[in-house]
Formats: sequence, structure tokens, C-alpha cells
Amino acid sequence: MIEKQAGYTAFTMETYLKFAKELAVDAGEIALRYFSFTTETTWKEDNTPLTKADTEINYLVVKRISEVYPDHSIYGEEKSVIKEGSSYTWVCDPIDGTMPFSLGLPMFTFSLALVEQETGQPVLGVVYDPIMKNMYWATKGGGAYRNGSQIFVSKQDNFLNAYVSAEGSGRHLGFSNLPLLDALSREKCKVMKLLSVIYGGVQVANGKFVGTVFYGEYAHDVATLKIITEEAGGKVTDLQGNERRYDKEGLGCVISNGYVHDKLLELIKKGKG
Repeated sequence: MIEKQAGYTAFTMETYLKFAKELAVDAGEIALRYFSFTTETTWKEDNTPLTKADTEINYLVVKRISEVYPDHSIYGEEKSVIKEGSSYTWVCDPIDGTMPFSLGLPMFTFSLALVEQETGQPVLGVVYDPIMKNMYWATKGGGAYRNGSQIFVSKQDNFLNAYVSAEGSGRHLGFSNLPLLDALSREKCKVMKLLSVIYGGVQVANGKFVGTVFYGEYAHDVATLKIITEEAGGKVTDLQGNERRYDKEGLGCVISNGYVHDKLLELIKKGKG
């Protein structure tokens, strides 16, 4: 446990990063303890699944951050603690990919970002895949890394035999994903739906995918992808190509290597209602 310090000036980015990495490993241990083909699942009001691992990890995040950074806000998928006047918000998805997790399918991650209140932009992001023991992280101006090795987006500028992940239908945001999926298919793109936007999205930063499109509003699904992807040389905007905040809901997200970003936005626009 990192000892609590007084005042923001004592908290260097290295301290934040060390804290986030340690928390990610602890969260991963909880996830693995519950991960099986017989994971008990309940359903939330928004028709998404919930497991004991989701709530236990979210509880751990709230407890740990409240102990070490009591002046910081916490925006978690299952529980939040908002502090008036806080300079920073920790944005957490305890298990991104609860659907595959609940079915015993090994495609899920833990995600934690540190977002500046003034700008709504992340200054740090950590994503941990406890199955493959892959940890991705980035800090503002410090580059993006996987297990200590710097990563970069691909330079592919077309969709031929490229990988793109697409999550959500877009209907509740006034979009349809069908024109995008149809156009990508015609260009011989390999489109994947992993039911974990972060699991697929981080592969853009890792140079494996050229893009990920998220037709959802929640910040906890994309906050880490913003900083990790852009520190790897990519680009992240909302579905209309605009910047968005990552401590509140927004108009989806387009995560790309930058080279195909405008092409993705053009195809997404065709599905706008």
C-alpha cells in the first residue's frame, strides 16, 4: 500500500502510475478468483450483466483511492464517489467485458484512468488483462507501453485485411451501425465484436487493429483508450469527430491509428438518423 501524502504537489505522475498498476494487479486477482464457466450473474436495469467480481473490484477501487487520495473523485461503473472541488477523477471499469467474463470466455480487462477535472481529459491510463498478464499503460506525454515495451499504432491507411472492432448498435444515440459494418465488409475488412470495447480498443494502440468504434455513451468504457491510443500515435474522438470529456457521458467514441480516422467517421456519418 502506498502511504497517503499531503497535497497534490507530492503526487508525481510516477506515484499515480505505480498506484494504478498495483491496483490493477489486485483487481485482476479478484477477477481470476471468480472467473469460470459457472459464474453467477444478475442483470441490471440497463439489461447488462453484473457479477460479484464487478462489485468486489469496484469496492476495492473506491476503498483504495479513498484511503490514498481522499480528495479525488471516483467514477466507477458500479459505484462512484464524487468530491466537490476535486481536481482529479479516477474513472474505472472493474470488468470491461462482463458478458464474456460471465460465460467463461477470456476476453475482459480491468481499466483505470486518471482524468483532470479542468479539461475532462485523462492524464494516465492503465488496462490490465489478467488472463494474458498483459498490462497496458500511458501517461500524458510519456508514451504508451505494454509490459514495459513501448507500443505504437499501425500505419495502415486502408481497410484491406485490417481488423476493426465495433461495439453497440448506436440506436439509442441516433445512429445505426449497419452502414459502417456493410462498408467495411465490402472493403475486405475483418470486423470483430468482442463485447469488450477496451479489450479490442487497446489493440489499436498495440498496432493490431486499425480502429474501434464504440456506439455507447459511458466514459468508463473509453477513458483509458483515449490516452493510451493517442500516446501510441493514434487518434480518439466522439462519433462526430469532436473531442469529448472522459469523466461524464458523451457521444460514443472512435479509436483509430489516425490514418483511417476520417474514413471511419465518414462511414459512421452514413448511419446517422
